[in-house]
Order: sequence, then C-alpha cells, then structure tokens
Amino acid sequence: MPKIVDHQERRRQIVEAVWALIARRGLDAVTMRDLAAEAGYSNGALAPYFRNKDEILQAAFTYAFESTNSRAEEAIAGASGLAALRGLCLEIMPLDEVRVMEARVVIAFWDRAVHDERMTAVHEHAMDLWREQMYTYLRQARAACEVTTTTPDERVVDTLLAALMGFQINALLAPHTTGAQRQEAVLEGLLASLR
Repeated sequence: MPKIVDHQERRRQIVEAVWALIARRGLDAVTMRDLAAEAGYSNGALAPYFRNKDEILQAAFTYAFESTNSRAEEAIAGASGLAALRGLCLEIMPLDEVRVMEARVVIAFWDRAVHDERMTAVHEHAMDLWREQMYTYLRQARAACEVTTTTPDERVVDTLLAALMGFQINALLAPHTTGAQRQEAVLEGLLASLR
C-alpha cells in the first residue's frame, strides 16, 4: 500500500528548514542541497513540493507574515480600538525568541525583495494588510474617544510601522538596546500620544 503524504505538512517542514538555515547562516547560504539535508530529504525530494529555490524562499517569506497574522488574530480576538491596535503591534514586535526569528527571516529577505517582484508583492501585501487593520482600529478608537489626537491616521500608521520595522532591525543588530521592556515602553509612549 502506498504511503500517504501530507503535502501541506511537508511544505511547512521545508519552510521551517529554510528558517533554520537562514537563522544560522543567512539567506545567501541557503542551497538546495543544504535545504534538503536540513529538512531530512534527499536533494531531489523537494521537487514535488517546490519547483525551485525561489519558490521555496517566497514560501518562507510568506510564512513569516502568516505566522505573525495568525498569532495576532488570536491575541486580538474580540478586542477593538486601541486594545486591538496594541495587540497587533505587540505581535509584530520582536519580543521573544519566536518573533526575533521571524524578524531575522523577514530582514534577510528585504534585500532580495528590492530586486524580486514576487518578494516585493509578498512584502507589500503584508504591509497593506497591517495598514488596513491599523486604520480600522484607529477609527474604532476615535469613535470610542480613546484616540483624540488631531494627527491624521495616515501619519499615525506610518509612525507605528516605522517603529515596528525599526524594532525588528534593532533587535537583531543592537539587542542590548532593544529588549522587550524597552520596545513595549516605546509603543506605550506612541499610543499615549494619541490621547
């Protein structure tokens, strides 16, 4: 009887292997041979799941955002306004080992995204989604009088996203100045300025 293979599970395992390689050696060091070995497969065994290295890398980049969004959905469940905005920001911020790993993966892909339209599209989709969520939460917060600033929502969202991306970079390159408490204090200061 032939063995039944869960293709989605295999694809996830391969993506997790990419993450592990990127974390240890950086994006440029990821080869198909090393990736297959990391995932526990022979070199040709990746072909049924991904056509080439670019497709695997795109899946790994997408998975980083999907992981963040899935966690945020759980954390925000039932919240609205400022509480939901805070919850989304906290899930994007590199506050623990998992989120630092996501930051490491995402940052590794930024240079590639500058030159690869598919990677750019993945990044733009994530940013558009987060922007729309932030606008929604800000509108809710204004309606509930939690936010009273006259600063336009567009500028608030730009500031928050710039801070969140900065946290990701600093958590990797200057971790001694970007601990979880410090990040959270900066976020609280930004949110307090909206009142």
